[in-house]
Order: sequence, then structure tokens, then C-alpha cells
Amino acid sequence: MSDDLRRRRLRPPAALSPLLSLGLPLILSGAAFAASFPPLDWGWAAWGALVPLLAAAYGRRTRAVFWMGYAWGLVAFGAVLAWMLALGPVVWVLATLLLAVFPALALVASVGGRERLDRRGLLVFPVVWTAVEFLRSQGSLGFPWALLGESQHRALAVSQVASLAGVYGVSFLVASANASLALVLRRRAGAVLLTGTGLLLLVAVLWGTLEVRRPVPSRFLAAVVQPEYPFRTRWDPVQAARDFATLRRLTEAAAARGASLVVWPETASPTDIAGDPATLGRLRSWVRRDHVALIATSLEGGLRNAAFSLAPSGALLGRYDKHHLVPFAEAGEIPGRGPAVLPTPLGRVGVAICYESTFPALARQAVREGGVLLAVVTNDAWFGGVTAAAQHAAIAPFRAIEEGRYLLRAANGGLSQIVDPHGRVLALLPAGVRGVAVAPVAGLTSLTPYARLGDVFGWGTVVVALLSLLPGLVRVAASPPPPAFRRLLVASAVPLAALVVIDRLAPSPWAGAVPLPILGVAAASGLLSRLPRRRVGLAVSGFVPASLLGLAAVGGFAAVAQDAFSRHGGALPYSPPPGGWWAGGAVQVLIVGGALEWWLRGLVFELAAEWRGPLVALLWAAVLGMLAASPRGPEAMVWELAGGLVFGLIRLRWPQVPALALAHGAGNLLLGFLTSPW
Repeated sequence: MSDDLRRRRLRPPAALSPLLSLGLPLILSGAAFAASFPPLDWGWAAWGALVPLLAAAYGRRTRAVFWMGYAWGLVAFGAVLAWMLALGPVVWVLATLLLAVFPALALVASVGGRERLDRRGLLVFPVVWTAVEFLRSQGSLGFPWALLGESQHRALAVSQVASLAGVYGVSFLVASANASLALVLRRRAGAVLLTGTGLLLLVAVLWGTLEVRRPVPSRFLAAVVQPEYPFRTRWDPVQAARDFATLRRLTEAAAARGASLVVWPETASPTDIAGDPATLGRLRSWVRRDHVALIATSLEGGLRNAAFSLAPSGALLGRYDKHHLVPFAEAGEIPGRGPAVLPTPLGRVGVAICYESTFPALARQAVREGGVLLAVVTNDAWFGGVTAAAQHAAIAPFRAIEEGRYLLRAANGGLSQIVDPHGRVLALLPAGVRGVAVAPVAGLTSLTPYARLGDVFGWGTVVVALLSLLPGLVRVAASPPPPAFRRLLVASAVPLAALVVIDRLAPSPWAGAVPLPILGVAAASGLLSRLPRRRVGLAVSGFVPASLLGLAAVGGFAAVAQDAFSRHGGALPYSPPPGGWWAGGAVQVLIVGGALEWWLRGLVFELAAEWRGPLVALLWAAVLGMLAASPRGPEAMVWELAGGLVFGLIRLRWPQVPALALAHGAGNLLLGFLTSPW
């Protein structure tokens, strides 16, 4: 870094000062948002939860608006995700810090930089908020949890909009109401705009009320089983025998109550079903005796989270292996393929295993593949308490409404429920109860508008949000970018393109233990490096303190992972990298760590700092590293982002690429079982 830039310290933004006077409104607003979800589940609070946040943004500059939105996100998501403390406080903090970015971006894109919260905010804010929610739900790192619309899972007249536009349509309605109230508070609302918002909500409620009253057919009884197993992580034959006895009794009880279809929760069988003939024989004898169709589950070989369908004759009709795995929590498991549709004598059932049920597109895909019923099999006992389970269960009615299907939700410890196509809960087993829930259902074939069209509304909000930003983007584009920015774009794009192209086109991305895409990054970075060695982080001094801090940070990441695993009785499954510990370890430090740090904290960092200063340099390099890790999976992306932020902080003090390369390689070795490093 140049001497001038080195004198510029990474100070807290001056825009943080308004937060001191606005702390109470932001806290109240964030708390109201959190209260609209379980455990309090005050869905009505969501209709005004964002008003203090919008009012606080009145007349603020863009930077101040961002930090207000970020502070709000810390309060709101910190409270909603408090159940993540079961995985350790660091995991909870990191998740909160990441999710808080999204409301900050939505606030900046809609009201940031304006002199007042004017009438345009009524149109822009709901669209942008919905677009940001939609985008944070996409991709391998997508997290469609605590969406604003999900707070309305009990307000059936409002939530019917999901059959047209998905849960994002409900989010839009709630955000529109908040924007209107904020405009009223600031006396900026015109009669026409308020009337338009009121009519929109009135039409939605009246139409939803009529939809809820529309009868739906029911042709047979279905049951969900809640065995309420004690949490376990190690094989215990005595406990396995008890579990089988519990499953047998509950399945028999469901049949005795007239159920024709029985659904077990996630990984209910303590032994393999397909891989253990004795277990499969046991299940066949049960369904023949009780004359029921069964969706049974197991963790096959400890690596595949599977669901099976058995006919009353005992025939094994189908199998589905979970394909959308939970980042980190299910690292190392083998994903299956979608869509998850299992044949049964009563119709094809679209199955979602645990976290998969939060993604609307997966349920839609199953319905488009012929699913006439939906089933969610889950085990939320990992998180302790009932908060995570209740928040997860609150999402299920939207999958039923969106697809116009009955939904059977079987959870090991609750909440198990049977939901009709309008989102009504027909049968419920609360948390901590062992038993069976039975209700009349039917296999349905008609498609809702959402099932036919998919996320047209979600993508539409993204397009409209971008169009609303277009005037500002045109103004920026009209002025020629500075040379430093042009150099930064080239230095970012060329090595990234080399990595992606080689990874996609090479017959094998490896030459022995050496990853070819990383060699492409090194070659591209070398061709672009025309700065003095010290400026790109190749100084001599500072190696010892920089390497010690980097290694300490890596040790901290490993300790967090170890703590999360140990809380559930597991241990880090360390395994050598390609080439073995010595040769492969040298490759990870010298080639992988060296090339990536030379590129990110060397060339890119210096050019970004020259363009906009150290804060931009730190963030740009970390986000670019996350993008570069996308071929290796979501865990590697999170590692590159978190590690990149820490390494960037070290780089601010010492221009020491070799020290950071050492730490980067050590992190790849310690976290390789999670991140699939190069």
C-alpha cells in the first residue's frame, strides 16, 4: 500500500454518529420484526415493524442510511436467529453480521441519498425490499428464512396471495403497508397513493377470504408420525431397538385410526433401509400387516439422507436422496438428485427433507413433476428448544398455498402438522409430544398460477428495482471511470475468468496434487502485476507478526467448527489434501495460498485502496475471493469471505502476502473437510 494510503486508517464511518440518537427507534423496529415470527409469533407486528426504520432514514445521506439499515438488521436477525446459539455464539454472530447486510442494501437502494422520504418511496421501497428478499433466497448460499411474508402464516386471508406470486407477494403487501404508514407519519403521503395502497390490500384480503372459503376435496386419511426420539449422535443398539418399537407402535396406531398413508420424520430409522435387508424386511412386514403406504426415512450409510416409499403390499416403490444440503451442517454427505417425487398407491408425493422445505422452487418443481401431495420430513432437534422448529413450521403453509396441495409435515420432536391447500392446519402435534396426527387429504392435480409461472413476480421485482436505480447508474456511467477503477476491474476479472474457464473446460482440474485453475490465477496475476513488490504485499518486514495473527485467526475458525461439532457429539473429520499431508500441504500453502493472496490481498487490494481507500479494498478483495470459491461449494465461499475479511485487516497493517499465504494454506488444511479446497 502506498505511504499516503497507509496513513489512512480504517476508522468507523462518520455516518455511525446518527445511530446514537436513533438507537431506540431502530431497536424497537428490529424487535417488532423479530416479534412477528415465532416464538412470539405476533404476525400483526410486521405491518408496522419497518415504520421506525423508514422514518429514521428521513433526510439522511446514503452512508448514514446504510449503517442505520445494518444496525436494524443486527437487532432484527440477531433476535430471530437466537436459536443458532445452540451451534455456538460465534456461529450466531457471524450469521447475524452477514444477514444484516441485506436490509441495509434494501434501504440504501430505495430511500438512501434522497432529501426526503417522498411519495416515490411508496413505490420503490416495497419493490426493492421484496427483490432483496428474493435474491437472498437464491443459490447455494440462499437463506429464505424470516422472510417478511412468512410472518403472515396464520393470516390466511392475506397469505392466499402466495398462490399467485409466492411468499414474496405477501412480503410485498406487508412492505407496502409499512411504506404507506411511514409516509403518513412524515406527512408526505398523497390521497391517491394512500387510496391505491388501501385498495390493493383490500382486494388482496377480500379475494383471500373467498379463496379460504372455497372447499377442497378430501378422499382418504393420512398420518404423520412424531416419535420424539432423544437426541443421539452415536450408534446404540439398545436405543435402536427402542426406536424401532416406537416406530412400530406409532405406525400401527396411525393405521388403526384409518390412515392409508403414513409419513415418518427425517432419518427416523436407526439403521439403513436399502442397505440393511433386515430393516427393509421389518418395514415390509409392518405395511403388509397394517395395510398402509409408508414414507420411511434413514441416513443411509451415514452419508445419504434418504426417503423411501413402500406400498401396502410391501413393495419398495421409490427412493429420494436429499439434494439441497445444508451448508456446513451436512458437509461430507452425498447429495442426491431432484425433483423429489415418490410414487405411492395414493398418488405421487413431492418430498422435501428438512431445509429443502424453505425453498419454494423445490416444491414447485416436485408439483410440476406430478406431485399431487407434498410431504416435509424433518428433525429440528439439533437446535434445542422450540424456536427453530416453530419458525421452520411457519414456512410450511406457504408451500401448501403456493402449490395448491395438502402438505404432511412429520418432525421428530415437533411441530408435526397436516396443512390443507389454503394453509389451514388440520392436525397438529406440539413440540415434546410423542404421537400421531391424522387428517383427511386428497391428491390434487390442478396447478395454481404460481405453480404454472414460478417466480415471475420475484424476478419482476428485481427488474423493477434495477430500473428504479437506472437513473443513478446512468449518471455514474456518464462520467468516465478513473484509471484506478479500470485497472481494478481488469485485475479482478481476468484471474477470475481464468479460474472459472480452466475449472469448467479442463478434463481434470488437477495435475497430481496441483490445481490447474489456481495456476491460471497465478499466471494472470503475474501478467497484471506491474506495481512495486512492496505495494502488492511482498515486503520483508512484518512476516512474523502477520503470520502469527493469520494462523491465530485460522485456529479460531477451526475452534468454532470444533465447538459446533462437539455440541452434537461429533469431531472434526480431518483428512489429508490431494497429494497427502506433506506434498499436498506444501501445495496448499505455496501454490494455492500464494496465488490467491498475491491476487486478492496483493494486486486487487492495492488497486482497490488506490481507488476508494482501505475499507473498499478490504471488502472488495474478500467478496471477490468468495466468488472465486463458488466452484468449490458454499462452505468454501463462506471460508473465503470470513478469512478474507480477517486477512484484509492484517494486510492493512502489514503488506505481507507470504504470511497471509501461509495462513490461507493452513486454513485450507484445517477446514478442508468442510470447504473442499483447491
